[in-house]
Amino acid sequence: MKKLIPFLIGFLIGMLHLNAAEMVQNDTTIRYKNKIILVQDSLDQVKVKVFYNDSTPYKQLFEGIYSDTKTYEKWTVIEEFGIQLPFLDKLTRHKKYKMEGHWAGIGWGFANITDAKYKLNDIDGLSLKSESSNEFFFNLIEKTLPLYKNNIGLTSGFGFNWKNYFLEKNAHLIENDDITIIAPAPAGINYKYSRLRVFQIAVPLLLEWQPTFGKNHKLFINAGVIGGVNAAATYRVKYTEPNGGEVNMVESKGLNIAPITLDYIGQIGYDDWSVYAKYSPFSIFQNEKGPNVRAVSLGVMLNF
Repeated sequence: MKKLIPFLIGFLIGMLHLNAAEMVQNDTTIRYKNKIILVQDSLDQVKVKVFYNDSTPYKQLFEGIYSDTKTYEKWTVIEEFGIQLPFLDKLTRHKKYKMEGHWAGIGWGFANITDAKYKLNDIDGLSLKSESSNEFFFNLIEKTLPLYKNNIGLTSGFGFNWKNYFLEKNAHLIENDDITIIAPAPAGINYKYSRLRVFQIAVPLLLEWQPTFGKNHKLFINAGVIGGVNAAATYRVKYTEPNGGEVNMVESKGLNIAPITLDYIGQIGYDDWSVYAKYSPFSIFQNEKGPNVRAVSLGVMLNF
C-alpha cells in the first residue's frame, strides 16, 4: 500500500491537468497485488490489459477494448498443464476465509439519463443515443471491514470512472451566457458523433452480504453510495466539412458539470463477476446552469 500511494498521487495530478485538447495517447501501468494492469486511453477508445506477474514472460489474463462503436473482451491464459481460469489462485488457497469486498476491478455499462420520475432519455430537451452512451470504470483500491461472521461487511476504496454521453438529432452542447444549452449543428454539418465525456474520481461506501453455503462465500449482494469528484469534462465532435476535410476535435470543456456527484449502486454477483445498476439523485449539470438530467447506468464488472 505504501508503494502505491505515490503513484496514485502522481496519477491524480496528471488527470486533473488534462487540457481541452486531451492527450492523444495516455498509457498507465499499474501494479496491484500480483497483477500488472495496463490502461491505454486514446482519442476513441480505452484499452485494458491485465497480466499475472508470477513468472517471466508475464501471462496475459484479460484484454478489453472499449470504444465509441464496439466492446471487445478476451481471456488468453494458458498453463503448461491445461487451461487456467482467470484468478484461479483464489480457488487454490488453503487458509481460513477472510471476507473480501467487491469494489476493486474493472467494469463497463450502458449509460443514460433520467428524471425524478425515472423516465429514460429525452429529458429536458436532451436526447442521447442509448446504444452508444456508456461508462467505463477502473477501481484500484478496496478495504473491507467485516461486521458479522465474515458474511456482512462494509467496503470502501478508490477508483476512476469515465462516462460518455452521445447526443442524437445532430445536436451538441454549448455555453451561452454561462448556461449550457442543446444547440443544432452549424449549417451544412452532420456530426458523425457528438460526445460529452466526464471523468470522475470515486469513493464508495458499500454494505455487502456474502451468504455461506458450506465453505462457499462466492455469492454476494451489495448496495450503497458512491461519492465522487468530477475532475474533467470535455465535449468532442467529429464530422466531415463541406470541402471534404475530416474534423475530430475537442469543442469545449467544463460545460457547467456539477463538481460533486453521488450515485446509489446495487450489485449482485458470483465469484469475480457481477452485474450492477447505478442511479444519481442529482443532476449531471449545476443547478439552473444546464439540462436537469440525472445519470443512470447498467452493466457488468470483473473484480480483482
